[in-house]
This record gives sequence, C-alpha cells and structure tokens, in this order.
Amino acid sequence: MTELKPIAGPGAGARAAPPPGARALFWRLVWLYQGGCTTAIVITMALVLFGLELDLRQWLILIGMTPVVVAIYNLSDVYLIVRHYRPIDAALRALDAGTQPPQPVIVAAVVRALNLPFYSFMRVTFLHGPIVTVMVCMALPFANWAFDAGYQGWQVLVFAATCLFFASPTHAIFEYFGVARALVPTIVRLSEQLDGGLPPEYQRQLVAIRLKSKLLYLTIFVAALPLIFFAASIIFKVQRMFVLQGIDPTPSMMMPLYVWITGVVCVCMLGSVMMALLTAHEVSRSASRLIDSMRQVERGDLDEVKLEVVSTDEYADIFRGFQHMLEALREEQLILEVSNDLAGELKLEILIARIMRTTTELLNAERSTLFVYDRKTDELFSLFAEGDLVREIRLPSNRGIAGAVFTSGVAETITDPYADPRFNPEVDRATGFVTRSILCQPIFDKHGGRIGVTQVLNKRDAAAFTAKDEARLRAFSAQIAVCLENARLFDDVLYMKNYNEAILKSTSNAVITFDEDRRIVTSNEAARRLMDAPDGLIGASARDAFTGSNDWIAERLERTDRDREAYLAVDAELIGRDGKAASINLTAAPLVDANDAVIGSMLVMEDITSEKRVRSTMARYMSKEVADQLLEAGESELTGKDQTVSILFSDVRGFTTIAEKIGARETVTMLNSYFTEMVDVIFAHKGILDKYIGDAIMALFGAPFAGPNDADNAVATANQMLVELAALNAKRSAMGEKPIDIGLGISTGDVIVGNIGSIKRMEYTVIGDSVNLASRLEGANKAYGSKILFSEFTHARLADPRLVREIDLIRVKGKDFPVGVHESLGYRAAEIDRGLGAMLEHYAAGFAAYRAMAWDDAEQAFLAALRAMPGDGPSAMYVERCRAFAKTPPPADWDGVWTLTSK
Repeated sequence: MTELKPIAGPGAGARAAPPPGARALFWRLVWLYQGGCTTAIVITMALVLFGLELDLRQWLILIGMTPVVVAIYNLSDVYLIVRHYRPIDAALRALDAGTQPPQPVIVAAVVRALNLPFYSFMRVTFLHGPIVTVMVCMALPFANWAFDAGYQGWQVLVFAATCLFFASPTHAIFEYFGVARALVPTIVRLSEQLDGGLPPEYQRQLVAIRLKSKLLYLTIFVAALPLIFFAASIIFKVQRMFVLQGIDPTPSMMMPLYVWITGVVCVCMLGSVMMALLTAHEVSRSASRLIDSMRQVERGDLDEVKLEVVSTDEYADIFRGFQHMLEALREEQLILEVSNDLAGELKLEILIARIMRTTTELLNAERSTLFVYDRKTDELFSLFAEGDLVREIRLPSNRGIAGAVFTSGVAETITDPYADPRFNPEVDRATGFVTRSILCQPIFDKHGGRIGVTQVLNKRDAAAFTAKDEARLRAFSAQIAVCLENARLFDDVLYMKNYNEAILKSTSNAVITFDEDRRIVTSNEAARRLMDAPDGLIGASARDAFTGSNDWIAERLERTDRDREAYLAVDAELIGRDGKAASINLTAAPLVDANDAVIGSMLVMEDITSEKRVRSTMARYMSKEVADQLLEAGESELTGKDQTVSILFSDVRGFTTIAEKIGARETVTMLNSYFTEMVDVIFAHKGILDKYIGDAIMALFGAPFAGPNDADNAVATANQMLVELAALNAKRSAMGEKPIDIGLGISTGDVIVGNIGSIKRMEYTVIGDSVNLASRLEGANKAYGSKILFSEFTHARLADPRLVREIDLIRVKGKDFPVGVHESLGYRAAEIDRGLGAMLEHYAAGFAAYRAMAWDDAEQAFLAALRAMPGDGPSAMYVERCRAFAKTPPPADWDGVWTLTSK
C-alpha cells in the first residue's frame, strides 16, 4: 500500500503554521478560483486592447457586461467546487470538532485531496473555458442588438478565440498549481489519521499525471495553439490592412506570406512537441534508473546497484546523493554482518583478534590495536596487536595518543605522528615499523563510560584517514563495545557459576536443589556428608532420597511446591544412611527466576549439633552478630570482668491495672507481641537482651564486646522502641484494645559483666551502680512527664546528641551524689517544624533562667514552651516548680539539685 508521509516545505525546521480548517480551506479554494478568473480576464482584456480595435463606446459596453458574464459562469464553477470538496469537508469538519472520523471518510478525503488539482484543471479546461467562449459569442451579438454596439463578426470571433486559447489555459495552469500547493498541509493532516497507507482499491482511484502529459499540455496550449492563433491573426490583420487601403489582395499575392507563416508555425510546433517529448523521455529515463536502483536496494541487492552519473542536471546531484547513501548502507550492512559473525564468539582473546582483523580490513589499514582500560592499575593494555608488535602493551591511561584520546573521550586523526609530542617512536624502532598516520577512537559502554581505545595505523590507499573513516570506526567501535560487554558478561556469568559452586562447596549448611519434578539437581559437600551419600543422590526423586524416618522432609518439600511458600523445621532430626542421627534446622523454599516464576525448590539443612546448638540458643537473647563474635572468641568472654556498658530499662505503665482488666490469657498475648517488637529493635542496634523482669525489659549495649557507639545505640534503641510502640498501638486501637505506654531509662558506666548465678543455673548479666541508676531514671519519667531519660554519663559518650535537652540535676533515692539527667526526643523528629523546635528554644531559655534563680523569667519561658508544644511534661513541671520557688525561694547557695524521694 502507498504510504503517505508529511511533505516538508521550505523552512521545515521552523514552527509551521497549523493546517487550515474545513471552512478556511474551502474559501482558500474559492479565492484561488477567483484569482485564476482575474488573471484570465486581465490577459484577455490586454489582448483585446491591442488587437480588436474597439472604440470607447464599445469598451464601455464591454466593461459593463463583464460582471454579468462573470457572475453567470461562476455559478457552474462554484457548484462543481462545492461538489468536489465534499469528501474533504466531511473529514476536516470532524477533525475540527475534535472527533476521529471513520477510516473510510479519511481515505476518501485523502484520495479527493490528491485528485483535486486534476479535477480543477479538467473543470477549467473542459467546462469553464467553453462556457466563457459561448458566453462571449452570445454577449457581444446581444450588445449589438440591445445597444447597437457595432461589434463586427471578426471581433466576436477573435474575442472568443482569445478566451478559449489564451485565457482558459492560463486559468487552468494557475488553478492547478495553486490548488496543489494549498492542499499540502491538509494532505499531511489527513494522512496522519490513516491507519497505515491507502488501501489498494482506493489507490486505483488516484489520477496520475505524468510529466510527459504536463509538458505536452504546456506545449500545445502555451506554445502551439497561441502560435496558430497568432499566425491566423497576422494573416487576417494583413488582409484587413490591404482592404482598408483599398487594395484587394489575390491569393497568389498572399501565398508567399501564407507559406512562410505556415512553415514557421509548423517548425515551431514540431520543435516544441519534440523538445517536450525528449525532455519527458530523458527525465523518465533518469527517474526509471533511480526507481530500479531503489527497488534493488529494497530487495537487499546492494552489491549489484551502480548508478553512474551521465549528466550535469539535477539528476546528477540526486544520483551522487543516492550513491553516497548506498555506500553508507553497504558499510552499515558490512558492520552488521561482522557484528553477527562476532556475536557468537565469547572467548575474549579470540574475539578481540577477530575484531581487530575486521577493523583493519574495514578501514583498509595496515595494522590495528585495541587498548582496554584496567581499572585496578589505571592502565591501558593491549589484548591483541596485529602484525609484529608485542601482544601485550601497557601504558598509563593518560600517556601517549591512545591515553589522550581515552582521557578526553574525543577521537583524533594524526596525519604526522612523529611530529606529535605524545607519540612514542620507541615501538617503531623496536619493530622496524613506520607509522605514517593514526586514527584513534574511544570505546564507550552502554552507560557512556570509557572502556578502551581502538587505534588504527597507516591508511593503505591515502596519506591519512578521512572523516568518513572516523565515522566508520566510531560506528564499528560501538559494535566492539557490545561484543566486549557480551564477552565480559559471559566471563562474569562463568565466574559467578564457579563462585556459586565454590560457595556451595565451602558452606557448612547442606544445600540441595530440586527441579519442577522434585528430582535432585545439585547437592553440595555438606549435604553429601550429612546424608552419607557420596553421589549426592543426583537425579533421585525426593521420595526416593528421603525415606523411612526422613519422609517428613519429602512431605515438607511437597508442601512447598503446592503452597509456593517456604517452610521451616527447627531442631528436627535427620537419619543418615549410616544410621547416625543429626539435629538440623531445615528450610524448604521455592526457587524462582528473575520473572518470579517457580522453577523448582531448595532444601537448606543447618547442622545444629554441638556449637551450632549453642549458637541457636544464644541468638534468642542477643543478635546473630554478637552471638557469632562470642562463639568465635570462646567462653572466656563470659567470665566476670569490668567493662563500660550502657544499660537500658523499659517498663509498661499501669501494667497491673491492664492485666487485671484483660485477664491472664490476653495479658500473655499482649506481652508476647510487645516483647517481639521491642527485642527486634534491641537486636537491630547491636544490643543484647539481658532479661525480662515481669513487663520490664533490661538490655545491654557494649556487652560482651564494647564498641565506640554503644551509648548512641542505646539512645537510638529507646527512640525506635517508641516509634515501633506507636505502630503497635495503632494496630491495637484498630482491634479495640487499649494502647500501651512505656518509660525508658538509660545509664552508662563501669559494671561487672559475666555469668552470674548458681552452679545449676547461670545467667549472663551485669551488676553495678549504673544498672541501679538506669532503673531509677526509668521511674523518674513519671515525675517529669517524659518518655526517655538518660544520665550525664551516657550523654558524655554520645557521638551525635541530636534532639536532646537537659532535664535536671537530681539526687535519686539511695544515692548521695547528684546526677545530670537528659531527655531524648529523637522519636519526635517529625514534629521539629510543628512546634517541637520552638518548644526546645523556649525550654532552653527557661532552663537557663531557672538555674540563675530568675523565677519569673523562667516561668514565662516555660509557658511559651507549653504554648509551642502543649502537654510538654518537663515544661509543665518547671512552671509549677518556678511558682513554688517564687513563693519560697531556696537559699542563696542553692546548687540546683532536686532530690527524688521515690523510685
């Protein structure tokens, strides 16, 4: 089918005017018709003025009748214009309204738009022209009858002939080209709405006007007929001149003139027709050669296409452009063929050798070298060098011409290498090779990163490489990059395969994989030892591999395949073929590919006998990392020693009341869900669970192994525990359960760490004043209306004390020395722009005034803090304390210490 493409006019790069709508295009066609009429009238009147010898009265009558005649013949023309325009109007009106017309409407409109110039030409030539001629033959005699105009017969005849042979062709040519040009934007607009091209049945409706027909029309109607009319008018004028002079010329007298004029007319007509035919033939022959060549290109016969330039006209430039395009296609085809040939080679050294040989042949050069970038050494090295050069050349990535091109990422053509200071002639001296020219092109990967340089030496048939060679090498370097990446990807895949096999071989857990039919595909060394199966049972079904006491494993595997879910069996028993039992943790999981499609299943069996059993037990109260370190360090780490530890206490507020209301079963459920969330936070921040004390939790940071961020981890844990508690309370509220509230206390100091207890029962814990202080601070939250309190000793060890404020200098019950207390508000970080920041500023000002015993100023600052963040416990507490001190001031030597009388 014929594909209609947008037609780009002059200035296509600029923003084009929008195509006209249905109404605008119709009036454009009408005005083109009127313009043709005006042009024809002007030409006719000019010829009448010069040849019809009309007097003034005749001119006035003629001018007076012209509008009437024009109006009459306009009726038929406008009627046909409307009729011819209807298919186009139907499609454009729908598009102007923003709706999509049916495809038959669009197709009919496109066909009519393409044929409309021809219809306009035919209307003017075979309807408009004859009608005007008849109107002239009727109007002038009517003027003689009605107005005694005195038009003579020969004047009527000449006037009519002028309209038919001069005015009508002029109008037809004007309207044909005007309509064709006016319809271009509309054809483009309509063709964009086509689903594909024109169907064959509509293509047959297109009227093709060949160049030969156009030239013959111009020859006949622009040259031949006007020439015949001119010859006849000359003969008539000469005879009329003789008659007016009283001479009656005889045919014999006029015969030489007749013969001369007839000969000149015939020769001119014959010459015009022959020139038109020859021109049309020459253009058709050139176009036919171009079309035949294009069809050969469409068939893929690029090697057989040869379009020689045999003229100096426009077709010569077209043929040259076609040959350039053809050469580019041949080069592209060659590169694609080479790329396809190289695509199957994945061994890097062989691949690069083939690439360089191809590069040498493609650019008709003597030698070529590929330098690849080594990221580890920041060097360029040659994996292959053709010819007598050393097979491996290494140089810094910024040295030499190759290094300069690699660094800049811009290709370079060197016409005189020895004059370039970057060129190293030592290689030439060592090999006897003479480098005359160099073309160097960087190689980029798909992400735009430079991965190497292609260097080609010495163009064989020229002194230097051309821009065309550079473009060709650039295109081929892109294919080189693809091939290199594919080869490297294959190497990576092969490496990963070997790497995974090494992992399976060296891992202590037994790993067995199954296909979709539950047959064993792979099993590592640990699995073979565990099952006492040297052959790994490769190819055996799960039911055959796990029988008797082990059939539960096959059942778990079947459940995994059926439910597409992983199953875990903890502390299970596996009986080997030798009859020995092993304690294992077993995981059965489905195997999925990159598209989440299940391709089999996998068993992972962890042997938890001896030390692995200990590891599993320890993981219940400390994170896996800490347990791993402890097992690696040995039992000596569990003996008593002095160590700096951060201790965290948390306690549920009003637990006794809650437990009495919800009962024992619900209390256990609540505590289990609460402890699960909190312990996960402790483990996530490298802490260990020391113990549960009823509803309270005691956690340690820095035991058994001290770290630089133990205090930070303890404070971060407390904040995250409140964040997770808020999420847990949201779930409880959704289920109609009351929320849980907790307080947290943290202190840091030297304590005794180790296994403490009786011979029958030992417990890894800590004892010391810091433990008691952390517990007191947890309880002190009630007095201050806070959530997280920590001591000055913890504050001193914080590396990043953000969203922290000083609360008080207190003396807790059972201690004589005062301790600075701080509050952490990290769990409220999201509120920093919603009052928290302002509250902290006012609080700091109030606290400073409080320490200076400026009770009124302190009270106002704390009140401002409460306005910024209503409900702030410490601010409310200090308002009351300032008012009390204002009434009963402390002594002048007051040290700012507040004594807590309760735990």
